[in-house]
Amino acid sequence: MRVCQFWRHIAKATPQRWTHLHIGHIHQFDYPTGLWQWLEKSGECPLDVVLKIPLGVTDLWPTLYSEVRRFRVLNIEVPTPDIVDTILSSIALSEGKCNGNTAPLLEELCLTIDEMSNRLADEGQDYFEHAFYPSPRLRRLTISPLRMPPPSSKFLSTVSAFMIVSGPDDQVTPIEGALNTIAAIPHLKYLKYSGYHSFSFQTSHILDYPRVEVLPHLEEVDVTVPGCGLDILQCLEAPTLRSVRLDGSREDGHAEDWDDKGVTNVSASLKRLPQRAPRIQRLDLHRIEELQADTCEWLFSQTDFAHLEELRIEDSTMTDEAFTQSSSLGPCLHRLELIDCEDITGNALIAYIEARQPSGHAGDFQLLEKEVAEDAAEVQGVAEEAEEVQGVAEEAEEEQGVAEEAEEEVQGVAEEAAEVQGVAEALVLLHWPEHAMLPLLQNLLQEV
Repeated sequence: MRVCQFWRHIAKATPQRWTHLHIGHIHQFDYPTGLWQWLEKSGECPLDVVLKIPLGVTDLWPTLYSEVRRFRVLNIEVPTPDIVDTILSSIALSEGKCNGNTAPLLEELCLTIDEMSNRLADEGQDYFEHAFYPSPRLRRLTISPLRMPPPSSKFLSTVSAFMIVSGPDDQVTPIEGALNTIAAIPHLKYLKYSGYHSFSFQTSHILDYPRVEVLPHLEEVDVTVPGCGLDILQCLEAPTLRSVRLDGSREDGHAEDWDDKGVTNVSASLKRLPQRAPRIQRLDLHRIEELQADTCEWLFSQTDFAHLEELRIEDSTMTDEAFTQSSSLGPCLHRLELIDCEDITGNALIAYIEARQPSGHAGDFQLLEKEVAEDAAEVQGVAEEAEEVQGVAEEAEEEQGVAEEAEEEVQGVAEEAAEVQGVAEALVLLHWPEHAMLPLLQNLLQEV
């Protein structure tokens, strides 16, 4: 695209235009001149930096490291853990960091690893603190399980959202290391574990893992199941936890086979939840395909989730027999969403509503089922279109009325004008003098 000199000057003179930096092509790493020009044009504005480092690149450039003080968002995706160590070490030793510059604007940091590796970070080595501390605005931290900050890291003191992202090659999260890091985050409110594998340290359904960590501020949890994320969830006691999402889907074509062990662990974790987190208000079971029948019956027939307001179940094998128990759910429940639950029939839905009405809990209640919701949305769309057409018709009718009124008014004026013209012609035929005709015609015209 060709840009005139005027607009080119405006673009170059507007530093806010150059605050989002995305580098992901091998040629950008071979020829960093464009990076230097970009940084220069951004002035002193905060920077959002995304780096997707390809194979063959082992380090970046001192020019970029010296700008850590301006980083607001830093998102780095690398092929191997060693590159993470190199980058963080280089930032720690950069000129800006050595001169006392820290990361005062950093709000979000994301470091993920693509390829499989079993080499953990050196014990006691805190690359994060050396590179970024202090970072008083840091709130969101996303990292690989292979490069978690040690519990002693001051770097964790301001984090409130912590995400562990395991790569596609079956990287297994060391549960003790993860728990150590999680327990060291004093203001943790949101915790997410995302992975592709299904490996679990839990070998039985008794949930006898000896460790329990109390997280007094935790409000929301989102974990991939089955797998290490479920193991971590089993070890948490969270009195303020409000929302739990168990995600059984896998991205990028990775499918999960629900064996007996995985199903058992999910069921056991569900039954433990009310004991460890008694104030849950929202529960989302996303693609838990093989949810056991007795677990469904337990979920819908007990009152341990006394504060549950929203329940969402997608792609489950739940049956009518289990669902009919759901009318006994607590009075706080006002939204139940069922998506692709093919074994639940319309008769069960009707029975559910009828069962809740006598208890007085149906007044503020929404029951959503995918096909019903789609049909309702289609009907609503047709109704809105009909209403719009009706409005257009009414506007056209109103315009037609205005046109008829205008036509009548024009006709009246024409008739009155013709009458005046006739009087004038009659006066001329009567040979009235001009000085006598003018006052009469003026009076007639004023009346018209």
